[in-house]
Amino acid sequence: MGFEKERGVLAIETEPGVSFIRVALAAGASHEVPALRALRPLSERGIGVRLVRIHPNSLTFVVGESDQAPTSAGLSKAGVDFDACPDCAVVTVLAPDMRSVTGLLARVGETLHARGIEVYQTADSHSSVACVIPCVRAAEAVEALRSEFGLPGEAEGTPR
Repeated sequence: MGFEKERGVLAIETEPGVSFIRVALAAGASHEVPALRALRPLSERGIGVRLVRIHPNSLTFVVGESDQAPTSAGLSKAGVDFDACPDCAVVTVLAPDMRSVTGLLARVGETLHARGIEVYQTADSHSSVACVIPCVRAAEAVEALRSEFGLPGEAEGTPR
């Protein structure tokens, strides 16, 4: 009788229909205040942001495609410089107990790089690695990652 979780990569999921946003932050000792100034108008508009990263010179996050226009309006009103990359997807590699899977993020990155797929941002959790990529490359990314991790494809009857 075993209750141990299965290890390794179990599935690849795709979430199309997101926009990747990069907000320029002025270089300085404290970049948190400008980041909050950029996020406040989005909160006031009820826009949910995900995969938020605060870097020394930028703030990055994703929003749903339907929130792209209100996000742009809110950021413009706040007077911040930003770039929006619409038509993105989040491709997620699911690996329960991935702490025991060494080099997972490196393998994901190398696999996508080998196919020339640009990765705008990565994020990880206790059970997954997510990458924001152009949506037009999502199917290719999923195919490459399934191959890399030995997962069956959709044609084999296992949609993931």
